[in-house]
Amino acid sequence: MKRIILSLVTMFAVMTAAEAQRLVSVKNYGANWEKSMISMKNKPNGIIYRLREEKQNEYLPRVDEARDLIQMISERIDIGWMALYRLPLSADDYKFIVVIYDNEEKPLYTVDLCAVADNNYCEVQDVRWDNDTHNLLFNMACPSYASGVNGKGSKLHCYNPERRQMVWSTDWLTSNDIFILDSKFVFCSYGFTSEKKFLFMLDKFTGKVYSKLPFTYKVEYLELQTEPNGREYLYAVDYNDHLFKFYVNGSNGVAENGKVFTVVYAVSDDGYLNVRSLPGMNGKVLGKLWMQDHGLGRGILIEKGKQWSKVAVDEIEGWVYTKYLGQMTWMGSGGPKLIAKQAPTAIWVGNNVDGGLNVFCSVDKGTIIADTYFDHGDYYELRTGHDYLFVKKSDVIVVK
Repeated sequence: MKRIILSLVTMFAVMTAAEAQRLVSVKNYGANWEKSMISMKNKPNGIIYRLREEKQNEYLPRVDEARDLIQMISERIDIGWMALYRLPLSADDYKFIVVIYDNEEKPLYTVDLCAVADNNYCEVQDVRWDNDTHNLLFNMACPSYASGVNGKGSKLHCYNPERRQMVWSTDWLTSNDIFILDSKFVFCSYGFTSEKKFLFMLDKFTGKVYSKLPFTYKVEYLELQTEPNGREYLYAVDYNDHLFKFYVNGSNGVAENGKVFTVVYAVSDDGYLNVRSLPGMNGKVLGKLWMQDHGLGRGILIEKGKQWSKVAVDEIEGWVYTKYLGQMTWMGSGGPKLIAKQAPTAIWVGNNVDGGLNVFCSVDKGTIIADTYFDHGDYYELRTGHDYLFVKKSDVIVVK
């Protein structure tokens, strides 16, 4: 009986440990991996340099607190812009100011990172804005050996600038260099030469540690990718340029084999198709699907059938005769895909984006919108021969 109880306790402990570990090792590629496997989008200035540098807008107005500082980061966020200002790298002390701007480039919040973290002896090595929670995440990292600051460095902090409140902070020695986040989790690492090195996976809302994996060499780059099976994977590159792949257990990865955004139009001789309530000639006529207007179809394909297809036209869903249905699918180049991250996601249309946009249609979460697109301010632009479609950057994710 004691042996059975002991076996059950041991099995429960193993199961509990397995459930707690959310990062599952898939493959160690070593140094033999293709550079095209990752995009470097999370650290465009390179792997080795500690502080991520990305200046998308160097002309943001300076607040008084940042007047004499240099801009290291300025990037688009869902409500406008985020910018990080600091003293020069050669300075003897530290000062890090983050300014959140609205879409008209007016300052909304100014945050002194050293003050809110109560730390003026460590440096910020990464900072990220969370579009989901409107929290600001940043690390205050050891500039050298942790022993130089008595081990009190390299924390990751989550701060809400609107409430002026620290939401959570991790333990010491959790995050230096790069960190990234998705809809649920934060991925970060700590390590320095002869010190112990770890890769962490945290709860984005509480800072709770879900995974802590030992590494031989320091992790210097992280990237999330969603594969066709709908699973989310984390890629990590260490100091020796070795690549590691992990499955993110519990993620909300968006399947690339989900719904595809397809524009449809009539190709019949009379220039339109009747949209019917049922897939047959006895279905009531609900509206019309017209031919292309300046090269752009005016309906959305819901379901393609051999004889009858279901479409959405002007907020009406119904059936049209497939034989006379033309379509234009926003896929073709094989490049990174725009995928709707919320439902509904609006697709906008207009001959002149500066003259105002109207909603063309809405698509479900997980819909593949395009793999050929262009940057256009707050929108991604999808081009036809004449007219254009647009989708707000804040409404989509880009999946390699």
